[in-house]
Amino acid sequence: MTANSARKWLIVSSLIITGGQMIFLLTAPAFSFPLAYPKNLELLQIVLPVFLGYLGSASHFIFQSPTAPVRVKNQFLGLLVKGPIIIYVLAVLAAFGSFSYTNRIGADSGVGMSVDNLATALSLTLGLLAVTTGIVSSYLFAIPKHVSSGP
Repeated sequence: MTANSARKWLIVSSLIITGGQMIFLLTAPAFSFPLAYPKNLELLQIVLPVFLGYLGSASHFIFQSPTAPVRVKNQFLGLLVKGPIIIYVLAVLAAFGSFSYTNRIGADSGVGMSVDNLATALSLTLGLLAVTTGIVSSYLFAIPKHVSSGP
């Protein structure tokens, strides 16, 4: 994977995840998902900053002049760029699915996943991104240091 394809993957996946999570969490209570206002917004406050940070770094990088070419082509880059995001998406789907299933109408009372448990699950999945994608993105979207010519 090249640096540019890694950047593109991070930008596209961050946009999709950000949009998907925002739409889902903002509308979930209205569609009988067992998550009430304002708890849905509290979960959004947990998950959005990470992806907004990636998008902010990418935006800053793109509008820097000139952007320094980062020449990275490594067989492991693709694994470190795609793998954690794929795991994140699957884990979030599993967490929301478990929350929904254990809190469905007709489920045994008192045994469902709590909103706090869901928040913990989301925080743990974000931890994976912090130790992998966060580091990778800091290199992929690094802003070149301008060398001053001095007096």
